[in-house]
Amino acid sequence: MSSRWKDFGDIAVRRMSGTKAGENLLILSDTKTDPEVAQACFDAGIAAGARPSLLLIPFMSPTDASELDETTIAAIAGANVVIGVCETMFMSKASTDKALEAGVRIAATNVNGMEDFAIEGIRDVDYDRMIEVGTCIGKLWQGTEICRVTSPYGTNITFALRDRPIDLGTGMATEPGQADFFPGVSVANAPVESTIQGTIVVDGNIPPGRLPKAPVTLQIKDGVIVNFEGGEDADALRSYFAESGDPIATHLCHFTLGLNPRARTSGSVHQDEHVLGAVTFGFGSQAPAFGGTVPSCNVHCDVVLTTAKIECDGRIMLEDNKLNEEMGFGGLS
Repeated sequence: MSSRWKDFGDIAVRRMSGTKAGENLLILSDTKTDPEVAQACFDAGIAAGARPSLLLIPFMSPTDASELDETTIAAIAGANVVIGVCETMFMSKASTDKALEAGVRIAATNVNGMEDFAIEGIRDVDYDRMIEVGTCIGKLWQGTEICRVTSPYGTNITFALRDRPIDLGTGMATEPGQADFFPGVSVANAPVESTIQGTIVVDGNIPPGRLPKAPVTLQIKDGVIVNFEGGEDADALRSYFAESGDPIATHLCHFTLGLNPRARTSGSVHQDEHVLGAVTFGFGSQAPAFGGTVPSCNVHCDVVLTTAKIECDGRIMLEDNKLNEEMGFGGLS
């Protein structure tokens, strides 16, 4: 096995999933997974004293709404811990939800297209400090009446954050029923929908997971996209929403800030969203934990700003991908 993935496997098993001796550990891979990645996790499971199994399944397209096969469903349900290293979006399946409800915990990633970040983003960072900073930002946001986000490309949008729950995306799943994607860390919440007004100019990742040729401008009124501007990428994004057939798809449902100093803008959705200082706006389906009011929707997508300035009640907490150290957000370089 290549030593390139050994550290990744060790950290995925011991830290990201908190696998303990004697636990049933399932490594879930698919036909697009690099076998060395899955093998590294399997070997780390043995070294940790767990009882690992390695399962290879056929790749399922993100648009494939069918369930996992019965063998895979049973394997997930029978594990204490699942480490997913596949492109297949198994976390979106009803059978996986049922397993989580029964206490299975899942730490997942797809290293394809972000191989360096998959390793460096969990090995070469102060992970504890990322979590501490994310927690501090969450506390600030919960007390923020007016948040303003601007960018050099023309973003200028405001919204209220006060008292909305915070989602700290640590990337770790160490307790029964937990599930997350690694590497982390990010901090997110749902702005108060009726207060969301302004313009978002997207220069980073857009659906279905690529960088735009030119920035795309979204006009937002009362938390809903009312206009798209920006040439062929804007037309493609407009069509993406329209093809869903669900008008709720254009409702802004979360606001997220990336905190990992090892992430770089690459075209990989997960990595792009975790760049230190990158801002993500989500649209469509809203997780109940956000405590928002966006109606049920069968679609969710994210758009990313590579850089932005964030002001909370007039105080600058982020500018040029640098957090305000005077507010207690230092230590992530």
